[in-house]
Amino acid sequence: MKYRIIVHYAELALKGKNRKDFVKRLRKNIRRKVVSLGHDWEVKSIHDRLFVEVGTAPAEVAEQAVESLSGIPGIAWLSHVHWFDEQKYRFLRAQPDMQPIHDIISELAQKTYQPGKTFALDVKRSDKNFRINSNDLTIQLAQTIADNSNWRDVDINHADQYFYVNISSRGTAVHTNKIHGTGGLPVSSTGRVLTLLSGGFDSPVAAWLMANRGCNVDFIHFSASHHNLKDLEAYKITRIVRQLSTVLGRTRLYVVPYTHFDMALMEHGLAYDLILFRRFMARVADAVMQRIEAKALVTGDNLGQVASQTLENIDSMNRAIQTPILRPLITYNKEQIIEHSNRLGLFDMCCEPYKDCCALISKNPRTKSKASLLEKLEENHLPDYDEIMNDTLAEMTEVVYNFGELEHIKATNE
Repeated sequence: MKYRIIVHYAELALKGKNRKDFVKRLRKNIRRKVVSLGHDWEVKSIHDRLFVEVGTAPAEVAEQAVESLSGIPGIAWLSHVHWFDEQKYRFLRAQPDMQPIHDIISELAQKTYQPGKTFALDVKRSDKNFRINSNDLTIQLAQTIADNSNWRDVDINHADQYFYVNISSRGTAVHTNKIHGTGGLPVSSTGRVLTLLSGGFDSPVAAWLMANRGCNVDFIHFSASHHNLKDLEAYKITRIVRQLSTVLGRTRLYVVPYTHFDMALMEHGLAYDLILFRRFMARVADAVMQRIEAKALVTGDNLGQVASQTLENIDSMNRAIQTPILRPLITYNKEQIIEHSNRLGLFDMCCEPYKDCCALISKNPRTKSKASLLEKLEENHLPDYDEIMNDTLAEMTEVVYNFGELEHIKATNE
């Protein structure tokens, strides 16, 4: 028996002349993920779907791979299928031998039986030269299920268990329920962004949403202390990036200290310390973006959630740099964000105790500010702004993961 993983995409099918570029990127991303799982399986693009050639690998191995692949952006749904090659089994000849199909359907029906549940068949015949039409084959296979298992109740529209048979000129695929993917666009198809990453729920979800729109996502985190390189892998922020990289692929995290700015700010006790700090973070991030050729900065801002996320303070932060600042969570409520965090396997990690840098900078932040006032405060009270930025960037550390595996941790000034 040969196996395949069949991969369907939705949004990519709507693309025009550049559709093949998006499909090529998704195929490459799937191949890289497959390799990271330790498999040397070929990934093929055929018409409106992709196939991962599992060959004779054990079914449980292929099913584990399906679960791992389901988080890759760009995939609508996928399934582990039993594959019958047309050339070998001659199904599409004048008198096709359908017994192997009936045997597999019977086996799958026995394995998946659930008392009191309903089933249905979804049979498609894309090659109209096949002599048995879809309706007749559905009836025949339904009889096979009834004769060889305890399935009895059929619900065509809302079945608990589906059995799929897809007959094409290349062969026949037989499988059970589909595993839903995240949809969207494949990573690396729309450009690179840099995300301001904190230890909470919001910014990791914001980063994932951008990745699901095809972006390469890197991260920058402002830390209250200097970390020993040997201990950095155990740091909460680093572990969040590692988890995200399992679906995003190669991902870079830049850890920078905010102590230089904090010390300069403490000397003056300015009332607008929080928004001044956020403008500083944007400028440092902008400098990093120039190095890595990122086109936009991403934050986990959610309108009205905290003092720094009022429209006035968002505007003041925007005016600190010319690079676009994207806020994919701007209209989300907290329940929606936590739901995404759970789905990404980040909830427990994000619940771990952590001192957010914005909370440390200011306990009573102003909710309204004007960029013109902030510019004057920066000019009058922070005359060594460029030096503070340079000192901060000089102490930056880079951490790189590739599908959950650590590539390196190093100080960027080495």
